Amino acid sequence: MTGSRVRDLTLLSEFKPLGLTAEALDGGKPSDDDDDDYHYFLFDPQVAGDRGGGSDDDDAFLSNESGDHELFIRGNRIIWSTGTRVYKRFTLPSKVIKACWCRMGEMSEASLCVLQVSCLTIYGLTGEVVSVPLSHAIASIWPLPVGLLLQRAPEGSLLTNMSSSPPYAFTSAHDTFRLKSDIRYSPRHNFTPPSLFGIGTRNGGMSISSHLILKDPLEDPRITYIEERDKLNMMSEFDEVTIWTSDYVPLMASYNQGKMQHSLWVVEVCNSNAEVGKPKSCDLSAPVVSENHVFRRIWLGKGSQTAASKVFLATDDDGTPIICLLFHEQKKLLSLRLQSLEINNDTIYDIKPEMSWSISAIAAAAITVTRPKEKVGKLPLRDIIALTPENTLLLYSGKQCLCKYAMPSTWVKDQVLRKTMLPRASSIMQDPKIVDLADAVEGRVNLVLNDGQICRCTLRRNPSSCLADDCISAMAEGLGSSLFGHFLGLLWGDDDSTYLLDASSSPDSEWESFCDVITKICDKSESSLQSLSDSVSSSSWEFLIRSKYNKQYVRSNYIADAFPGLSPESHGFCISGATVADRQNTEQAFYLKFLPETLDTLHAVYETLKLDNLRKRDLGLLVILLCDIADFLNEVSYLDHYKRDFPGIVKIFKKPQRLLTSRTPPSLFRWLETCLQHGYDCTSTSDLPLLVCKDGNCIVSWARKIVSFYSLLCGADHSGNTSSLGFTFNISPGFYRNREELTVLAMVGERFGLQHLDLLPAGVSLPLRHAIDKCRESPPTNWPAAAYVILGREDLALQHMRHPTKSVKLDHTKSNLIAVSTPYMLPLHPVTLPSSFSDTLDAENTKLEDVDTFEGSVTDGMEHIFNSTTQLRYGCDLRLNEVRRLLCSARPVAIQTPGNPTASDQDFQQTQLWHLAQRTTALPFGRGAFTLGTIFTLLTEALAVPKLVLAGRLPAQQNATVNLDPNVRNIQELKSWPEFHNAVAAGLRLSPVQGKMSRTWILYNKPDEPNATHAGLLLALGLHGHLHVLTISDIFKYFSQEHESTTVGLMLGLAASYRATMQPAISKSLYVHLPARHPSSFPELEMPTLIQSAALISVGLLYEGSAHPQTMQILLSEIGRRSGGDNVLEREGYAVSAGFSLGLVALGRGEDAIGSVDTLVGRLFQYISGKELHNDRFQPLLSFSGEQNRSSGQIIEGNLINTDVTAPGAIIALSLMYLKTESELIVSKLTIPQTKSELQYVRPDFILMLVVARNLIMWSRICPSEDWIESQISDVVKNGIKAVGNEMDDMYETDAEAFVQAYVNIVVGACISIGLRFAGTRDGNAQELLYKYAVYFLNEIKPTCVSHASGLPKGLSVYVDRGTLETCLHLIVLSLCVVMAGSGHLQTFKFLKFLRSRNSTEGHSYFGIQMAVSLAIGFLFLGGGMWTFSTSNSSIAALLITLYPRLPTGPNDNRCHIQAFRHLYVLASEARWVQTVDVDTGLPVYVPLEVTIKESELYAETSFCEVTPCILPERCFLKAVRVCGPRYWPQVVEVSPKEKPWWNSGDKDHPFNSGVLYVKRKVGVSSYVDDPIGSQSLLSRAMHKMSGLTHSKSSPSSTDSTGAVTIEQLVSTFSSDPSLIAFAQLFCNSTWSSRSELDFKEFCLQVLFECVSKDRPAMLQVYLSLYTTIECMESVVGGTCISSDSLSLSSLKIALAYNEALSNGRLTTSRGEIMQSAFLGSLKKRVDDLLNNSLYVDSRTLSYTISGEWPSDDSLQRNSSTVLSWYLVWYNFPTPLQIKNATEKIKGKMISSSVPLLRLVFPATHITAINAIHRFLSSSQ
Repeated sequence: MTGSRVRDLTLLSEFKPLGLTAEALDGGKPSDDDDDDYHYFLFDPQVAGDRGGGSDDDDAFLSNESGDHELFIRGNRIIWSTGTRVYKRFTLPSKVIKACWCRMGEMSEASLCVLQVSCLTIYGLTGEVVSVPLSHAIASIWPLPVGLLLQRAPEGSLLTNMSSSPPYAFTSAHDTFRLKSDIRYSPRHNFTPPSLFGIGTRNGGMSISSHLILKDPLEDPRITYIEERDKLNMMSEFDEVTIWTSDYVPLMASYNQGKMQHSLWVVEVCNSNAEVGKPKSCDLSAPVVSENHVFRRIWLGKGSQTAASKVFLATDDDGTPIICLLFHEQKKLLSLRLQSLEINNDTIYDIKPEMSWSISAIAAAAITVTRPKEKVGKLPLRDIIALTPENTLLLYSGKQCLCKYAMPSTWVKDQVLRKTMLPRASSIMQDPKIVDLADAVEGRVNLVLNDGQICRCTLRRNPSSCLADDCISAMAEGLGSSLFGHFLGLLWGDDDSTYLLDASSSPDSEWESFCDVITKICDKSESSLQSLSDSVSSSSWEFLIRSKYNKQYVRSNYIADAFPGLSPESHGFCISGATVADRQNTEQAFYLKFLPETLDTLHAVYETLKLDNLRKRDLGLLVILLCDIADFLNEVSYLDHYKRDFPGIVKIFKKPQRLLTSRTPPSLFRWLETCLQHGYDCTSTSDLPLLVCKDGNCIVSWARKIVSFYSLLCGADHSGNTSSLGFTFNISPGFYRNREELTVLAMVGERFGLQHLDLLPAGVSLPLRHAIDKCRESPPTNWPAAAYVILGREDLALQHMRHPTKSVKLDHTKSNLIAVSTPYMLPLHPVTLPSSFSDTLDAENTKLEDVDTFEGSVTDGMEHIFNSTTQLRYGCDLRLNEVRRLLCSARPVAIQTPGNPTASDQDFQQTQLWHLAQRTTALPFGRGAFTLGTIFTLLTEALAVPKLVLAGRLPAQQNATVNLDPNVRNIQELKSWPEFHNAVAAGLRLSPVQGKMSRTWILYNKPDEPNATHAGLLLALGLHGHLHVLTISDIFKYFSQEHESTTVGLMLGLAASYRATMQPAISKSLYVHLPARHPSSFPELEMPTLIQSAALISVGLLYEGSAHPQTMQILLSEIGRRSGGDNVLEREGYAVSAGFSLGLVALGRGEDAIGSVDTLVGRLFQYISGKELHNDRFQPLLSFSGEQNRSSGQIIEGNLINTDVTAPGAIIALSLMYLKTESELIVSKLTIPQTKSELQYVRPDFILMLVVARNLIMWSRICPSEDWIESQISDVVKNGIKAVGNEMDDMYETDAEAFVQAYVNIVVGACISIGLRFAGTRDGNAQELLYKYAVYFLNEIKPTCVSHASGLPKGLSVYVDRGTLETCLHLIVLSLCVVMAGSGHLQTFKFLKFLRSRNSTEGHSYFGIQMAVSLAIGFLFLGGGMWTFSTSNSSIAALLITLYPRLPTGPNDNRCHIQAFRHLYVLASEARWVQTVDVDTGLPVYVPLEVTIKESELYAETSFCEVTPCILPERCFLKAVRVCGPRYWPQVVEVSPKEKPWWNSGDKDHPFNSGVLYVKRKVGVSSYVDDPIGSQSLLSRAMHKMSGLTHSKSSPSSTDSTGAVTIEQLVSTFSSDPSLIAFAQLFCNSTWSSRSELDFKEFCLQVLFECVSKDRPAMLQVYLSLYTTIECMESVVGGTCISSDSLSLSSLKIALAYNEALSNGRLTTSRGEIMQSAFLGSLKKRVDDLLNNSLYVDSRTLSYTISGEWPSDDSLQRNSSTVLSWYLVWYNFPTPLQIKNATEKIKGKMISSSVPLLRLVFPATHITAINAIHRFLSSSQ
């Protein structure tokens, strides 16, 4: 029955669609749209967000918004806005038919689905857009929990005519079906829909599915079925027009106009093996779907001529869903109660006819009012707001009408007054009336008035009382539906209820109103009991009327179904007496059941609030209400329980209680303490409130979480996610080894974070902190990131956030990570440190030594190399500055000349400048290696290429510029190829992390006329793999320019980008540049040898490792083919390129290269030896090669081969083909000359190549020792060298020269082999050996002050020209730098500087020597020290091409070896760099790493130490990397050694996050930058300072000057935690002077040192909380303070129970106790002394024990009740009722002492309390 009192609505504002405001701000609505051609709908932000409570970064604001959101649709535009903020705008290609939110697939958040005429567009919150073309007309879309429902338009409708000819109607069978596994999400993705929208066409008599379900955006829409007579037939009900669906429950409401009936369907998912009825003409080729979506009709309503105007979902008072259908014409709201049944984890829905009812209404909506925090699963509990035909607003909960609502009277008066003031006001004024309801969201709804005005109103106001909401929510779960419904009626509908009556009331008044309702129920219950006992009638007739027989008779003779509109009273039955009796009995039954259940329910809320430090005030309010209920029910034990917690309420409840039988109240503190003391098995479920043990979403879930954590920690069994107590909880997936790890996983699963831990009482949080602390050192590696955050291991969290595949998949999103971390950590955003974005050093550090003030702003291409990482690695070392100076080619070089130049001096300047120009043109080789992969470019800007300046400057003449004389030198010809290399160096700066380069950007950098600069850029981009984006047409346009360097750069770049892919189109474009391969019908082309050589190498790269037979045959023939020119050197270069290419194609394949390997290998040996050809098996090769060319012939003079041309290429081909194969057969044929005659007929440089080839094949035998090098020298050479050194021996000069030449080349070949074998390893033995031989050759050229190598022959320069020795020296130096690549080795760098300065001063060194020095410097600092070389087969091949021992003579010399090939070292480089970043500061730091490499044939598993930043070993050797040392938390990165290249930067499975390893520094230590040797740690430095400060209380003046500042600075030095710094500022105050203040300060200093030194800063709160508990107790006893509760004492007891569990071994720890046991022991002793020495304790306890009487706090015995409560709580003193019952049990026992029996009766009571009880009982007797 509705109460007479009307509640006022809260008016928010006059409503206007937000989209209209947004359009006005944008400049008005589109002109082509009508004014009313728009529609909108309001929604709650949680509809679009994650219902699980989490969201991604892109929609994080959704979870924080509580207002209305709006989708405004006009034409083809959609505006998503909230308030005045526009969140997103969508513009579509055609007009929008409908838009809705729907959850599809496995996405936790919803997608915006927009229906258009020809397609369906789906927008994800994170930016994904999927466009689904529609092959049939779709009339509407509707959201369902299982996906998006698509309803097809009937044939002949407007929509079908509009979409009759879709552009994709003719699709092949292969394009019809697209599975999700074949299509990945992308920012924009289109796919072809299936033809399974229907099977056949309707006109052809074939069945068509009228309803389709799109389960995933990238899957095909699925046809649906209808269940009829236990068979599944295709859903082809086109007349069933969908009018409503639910996205919470799989329901659909439809209306059939022809049959004038409404239907309610449930959508079920069944397996495909169910019996499916197919139409006769069904296409049997249709794909098989694993799941079928079946519509089952559960309700049918007939007789309605029009469809329901509104359908919505509400909930009954017990949480059961209600489907409400509003029939506007009938002015009726029909409600259908949905019944559900769980069977085998499946939910079966049904509607029973008797479970429906109707109310009069012209408008209605679902609204959240009475239970705002309650949900049943994901379904929020919603009430019904109905507008009656009389324009009255009624609030319903289910079928129960709670109250009326009306517009505020003040607003009504204002509206009337406003209308009367209008100039044309009507003479008949009408009061504003509500005529419609619309746009209900949560507790807000739009009211449409009769004057057209729309007002936004709310039925609840904010803020409301959290305590009242919590209590109501708990009662909704704890009470039965009938009891709670009755209570809601009293709360909302009672005439005297003031709950939410006034819109301006405060939250406190809301709580008071709630308490008034409970109090009135108590009063009514008492009066009802009194009236019932007084109304004992003596009338027999009344007795008969009240009898059960009469009730049964009346009910059996009344057929309610026959007259649905009548009640029993309307039939005229005279049953007034029975009705009165029934009502009295019903009311009495309600009171008898309601109050005890309410007490239990609210007591569960009370126990839960005790576990929340921030709800103390609410706890104090709730305890008063509970005491009222317990006092009314005479629950003595409950009342005593509350008095013990809050002794201050003794003043309110003074009257003594009768010690009747009473229930023992549950106590969570008692359960937690027992769990720790005796284990989970000894706990009693009676100590847990019943509501805590039930699944639900109310306030007690907080307590349920704590109980589940304690039970897991103390050994409880669990089955999956079900606790042994019966309720369910979430455990995050992950491996666990002990109970503590399982507890942490449960905390993550329940989203219980560090901030939640701080809400718990200090003692309760202690065991959970113990579990976290135990797992912190070495947690399992497959945990989710949120688990590591709880542990305080943000370093591991960031590692796993970057690579989620390494951890077990977690259902939560990133908000879970933030939830468990706030406020203990910085936002978790990965730290990236690309060079271009890092802070540069001071200008003083980067200043070039030889620049002075000359053009200081010129860009040299290396300015970005100085960043925080390089500064960390090199510190104050200026070697990078020196490298930059040495490799700078963008500034004029200094020329040292006299102050007064003469004419001869000018010639000298030009000569010197020419030599310096040779060096300058070689510098880009080294600069490219030095800056390799170090910057990111903006794709909106052109790449800056530094200038190549060949001019000089004269420092003696004020830096006057001197240019090369163009009349003497051809400057442009000199700079052509150097400009190419300069551009390559600029392009190599781009980091591979840049990702896929844009084709547009490459073409944007393309000049109008081809030049060498863009050609070099193409090669650089190709070496980084960026030329994939070029199309065939782009490639053709480049080649058609016929520019030599562009063609070379593009071919090599394409081959590198398509390396080892054999891409046909690229292969064709390369073979075009090989005229020897052109068919006979092809026109002759004049192709430079340079381009042909580049094409050969490119073919080898393209077919690398493929052993493609035809390609190998072609390349073999090219080795012996004459090139287009007559230059022998060009012929040799062409053959060498063919040899390299052949070796690349069959790289490392050895015997399995091709079937006719004998023929191919024999031919190669023929090219080496040059013997006559008499074997017939070579004829096919000759004929094959001859058929392809018309003008070129074999280089055969008679029957001999010109080995000077063919031998180098053949040797290289064999070495690469049999690389690392250990083939003794091949090595035996590649012999080094063994006799004098052989030495005379073999070129010395061939001997070098033979040595390299032999060692590459016998890879494992290469040893970095002098003995091994000596073993490479043949005996004849050894003897010859000894004879040369012996002056007494008579030897011809030619023989001596041959011996020395052979010796030099063998040694150099062995050094090159060592360099390749140990490339990038920084092997110490290899470095020392190569350095020794480099110094040896240097001394042989010209003796220096460097100590001469002993044991090596001297005087080589007599028999070998200086040019050869210089080449040998620089080849050894290059090999040395290959070994030390990326290390920046100082000794090697000094040696290189000496070589460079020596070459410059002597002025006779040629370009090749300068190039070698430049490359060596670049290799030594490869990639700024962040890159190094690999020893994989392909890397060795690339390095061999780079190190080919024929150095050019000038900048344009490409005869023997094309200079562009020298850049192929990039293919051998790897970014094995790792730097450690402090996760708290985001800065790179030094950290020691323990690197473990796997066991091999040569050595056992080995571990060694590195300090980051450093370079790691190759992937094939690396096994694990462990962060070690005492300053950082340990972590281990385990790697499975594989014969694969290093991970590319940006790979998802990169174990080191593309070179970044996040670490976390322990509190109490400084970083290695600030404290290299550890002298500043707290353990070594701070103890004496803190100790001195703690004793400063004797001298306050000294404290004033140093105290607080010193402590604050000290703490901030070792920790960035703001809470620790704030603690040092606040609690270590130097102004304190009293004794108690100084004692507290001393305690704070000691605790601060304890927590910081052991890296447990969170324990500060626990220490302070427990310490202040004792201080407060002493103040209360001393009379200086008043305490209101004893909850902190209960918390202390749990802390002591934890300490006891730790000492008894029930809990274990790996890092030592987190709280000192001595401290807890001292607290226990202080409490014991305090209570035992307190005055009047015995007398108070005696009165309490005998009669249950509590003392009153009078002026003489102030706080006496508080002290008594402490005593009772501390010693677990039993209640008076329990003592009374125990006394009766042991009264008849004849024993001298009752202590043993009392101990048995009260096992949890302390022995002190047992003795006191015994003493009191003895004295009373």
